[in-house]
Amino acid sequence: MKRNLVIGFLVVILAILMVTVALYVRTDIPSNQDFSGLYYADLALVHGIQVYDIPKIEALAFQVSNVPADKFQMPRFLYPPWYILSTFYLGWFSMDAAATLWFEINLILLFLSIWFLTDGWPGRLRLIAFPLGLIFLPVIGSLTVGQFVFPVLLGVSILMYALPNEHVALTVLGTVLTTFKPHLGALLVLSVLGYLIVSRSNFGQRALRSIILVGVFLIAISFPADSHWLIRYPSLLLGISSNYGQSENAALCVKCANLPISLSRWFLDGSLSKAALIALALLIALIGLFFLVRFALLKDSDLLLNATLITTLIISPYLFNYDFILLLIPIAILLRDSSLTRKMILSICYLVPTLALGWYGRAGNIALLIVTLILAVLIFLRAKSQVDVPALTAYNTNN
Repeated sequence: MKRNLVIGFLVVILAILMVTVALYVRTDIPSNQDFSGLYYADLALVHGIQVYDIPKIEALAFQVSNVPADKFQMPRFLYPPWYILSTFYLGWFSMDAAATLWFEINLILLFLSIWFLTDGWPGRLRLIAFPLGLIFLPVIGSLTVGQFVFPVLLGVSILMYALPNEHVALTVLGTVLTTFKPHLGALLVLSVLGYLIVSRSNFGQRALRSIILVGVFLIAISFPADSHWLIRYPSLLLGISSNYGQSENAALCVKCANLPISLSRWFLDGSLSKAALIALALLIALIGLFFLVRFALLKDSDLLLNATLITTLIISPYLFNYDFILLLIPIAILLRDSSLTRKMILSICYLVPTLALGWYGRAGNIALLIVTLILAVLIFLRAKSQVDVPALTAYNTNN
């Protein structure tokens, strides 16, 4: 009880300090990039505007932006309503103050992620991991533009800790956080549910019930944010509504950094439709590959989540280089109990993207794709070793 009171007190003090910095310390954090999409959604919510009513949000955003009409742009916020509900307070601040506060929040989410990922590490190495995670260049870019991937990073990191330790509350929290970016978290949620079902344990049953109840709760509380969100949000994602700027969002894939889009550009017509077919072929190939070690994956939550995460980063046709901050997760997990050779490979996988992006800019995105494929091989080899060792043990016992 005393420990909880101390933690609560420290959280309150930290929140006060963060708000004070946001309000009174001038920073150079840009507020007109990716973050503005979240800010205008939060601003709409606190002004009583439904969060997917794009025309009304645009009118409000233009009113407060002080930008000429011919230069005004409002990024669409393409994420579920509970994301906006969890950040609504940003709408109480000016745009610049809110951007600073969001930077601080993302920094805390990053450090919490590293804390969960390095559980069990020696103290000195654990301390070193915090600055190393921070200087990974996709992380710096994500923090700078105010990206929205950090809740997913924290969610998967929590699950890496919660599932093997059979912690129900953290399992639910981690699963919810992975839904904040559905195109990154959808397969991860399915993997968690599958793992809990296959486990047939008391923990699995309790966690499943809790996840379902929280899911129903999230759906219910989203209606006050937008009473038509079940129609408007899918329409926004699919671009089937004339109110939702389909061409603008589609144009964003010019900057996509992922394997299907890259292969489509290199060998086909570069279209998103061809990239989707490539993604499907890659998914089938990866399912076939990991099917060979399915028992190891189903029994080891770390391997399962890493295999799912890597699969997502390989097949998703709508990823940007900042989404690859999720590579920190397999790198951190695979470092445990790895041979010296594999630790050297993982160190290179950590360093190369930062050097490539720093030197070549977006042209260095190919380094992210190469590292993702290398990590996929290492995850497969780790899973295969867990299949082969028990089989060899059984053979030696019988003979």
